[in-house]
Amino acid sequence: MWWGVSLMDRKYIDALFSGFPERLTVTQLSEALNQSKQTTYKWLQAGIIPAYQLDKTWLISRDEVADWVWENRNSLREGRTPAPNEEPG
Repeated sequence: MWWGVSLMDRKYIDALFSGFPERLTVTQLSEALNQSKQTTYKWLQAGIIPAYQLDKTWLISRDEVADWVWENRNSLREGRTPAPNEEPG
């Protein structure tokens, strides 16, 4: 892994999420992303993080979130979250 440019191996993202179940709770997602639950809820409600809401329950796929982190690795490292309709990369 080398953080200098944009070179990073996908296995580090996969390892980050390997200890979590296939379906995440908001609390587990917050832990994985090292964010507060409040921030995580804001990202979910804004459509930034891929998830589905049925009534008051969030359905969050670990693998979809891992893919999202991988696709947005540069912007996340710069400390900004992509807009909900911003193209990855």
